[in-house]
Amino acid sequence: MRKGLNEFEIEEVKDQTREKLGICRKANDIIGMQIFSILGIYARVIYYPFGINAPWGFTRISGSKNDAELEKPFVAINTSIPVPCQVFAAAHELYHIWYEQYPDVLPSDLLEEDEKETNEKKANRFAAEFLMDEIMLRQEMETYKIKRVTIKAVLQLADLFTVPYKAMVKRLHETGIIGDKACDDFLAESDESIRQHRKRFGFSTGEGDNRIVVDNLADLSVNAYEKGLITFEKLEYLLEICALKPQDLGISMAPVNEFPSDEELDSIMEENE
Repeated sequence: MRKGLNEFEIEEVKDQTREKLGICRKANDIIGMQIFSILGIYARVIYYPFGINAPWGFTRISGSKNDAELEKPFVAINTSIPVPCQVFAAAHELYHIWYEQYPDVLPSDLLEEDEKETNEKKANRFAAEFLMDEIMLRQEMETYKIKRVTIKAVLQLADLFTVPYKAMVKRLHETGIIGDKACDDFLAESDESIRQHRKRFGFSTGEGDNRIVVDNLADLSVNAYEKGLITFEKLEYLLEICALKPQDLGISMAPVNEFPSDEELDSIMEENE
């Protein structure tokens, strides 16, 4: 038996989603990887490969003096996990930023939510509603002439919306497109089986990209160097945090004017005698 949200909680989350989709002007759009840009409006985001089995992400790094009053909370997204999982994690964290404002860690079993707290279920439902709007979902099914939901159809839709396979299965069930048995059958597929089907039908595996991005640190560092506020060595140190080198950004160390050697000074003096 599924332990989900009650009807009142679901309607509350739907209202919240409609409000935010309207504010972001994305009510008639597939969000996909745009979620990273949206998240960047409301948080300082660190993208880092913490490991495939590590948490998907976390929000509001504790320890700051006035952490509870930060204008922009910090969010970290694990780039070791598949990109669709990163997308879902970002949308999940947006719910906590917009509606709860407290520290949160996304476990690697985020989509296994039967035993999760209500606030985590709400955040998952918000992410599903935000990323897979029902009208857009049905519209894509019509566009691609999906009349019967097979595992190929689930993977195709997950690919179109850039979301995890399990998230798409649950969304199809939430919207009444598939019933309980079909949902259970799709969720029973092993990870290896899903990988094999992705290869069979030619869909992206969506593997983690392992990128390292520390908000706008690289840009700020380059600006500071170009204005003469930091040395080249300091620029190298700051960019190393982002796994970059100055040369990656087209910056070379300016030539240093060295004092002439004793021999060169003697030669100059002789020429002037």
